[in-house]
Amino acid sequence: MCGDFDDQERIDEELFERFIEQISRFGVTAADSAAGAPTQLDTEVVRAEYMEQLFKAGLTRCVTDAANLPFGERMDALAGQAIVFARLAGFLTAQFPPEADLFRTVISAIVDGHSEPKGRH
Repeated sequence: MCGDFDDQERIDEELFERFIEQISRFGVTAADSAAGAPTQLDTEVVRAEYMEQLFKAGLTRCVTDAANLPFGERMDALAGQAIVFARLAGFLTAQFPPEADLFRTVISAIVDGHSEPKGRH
C-alpha cells in the first residue's frame, strides 16, 4: 500500500514537472500568481470549493475585461474568451496520459456549462 502511494507521488511530480516545462514556452511560471492559491486539496469538499472559486475568478475576469470595452466589442470579447478557455482546457488535458480520459470529462463540463444559462432565471 505504501509503495502505491510513493509511486503515485512520483508520477504526480513527473507530470507536474513536465507541465512546468510546457508552460514556460508561454512565459508563465508557477510563481507568477501564488496569491489565493490552495495549499491542500485533500478532500472532495475542499476540491469542489476550490473549483467553484476558480470558476468564479475566471468569470469575474471575463466580465471585467468585457465591461471595460466599448459597446459593440463586448460580446466579441466574450466569444474570444470562450475560445481561449477551451484552448486552456485542451492544453491542461494534454498534460495527462491518455488512460486518464480527462478529455471526455472536459467535453462533458463544456456541455454542462453551455446548458447552465438556460436552466437559471
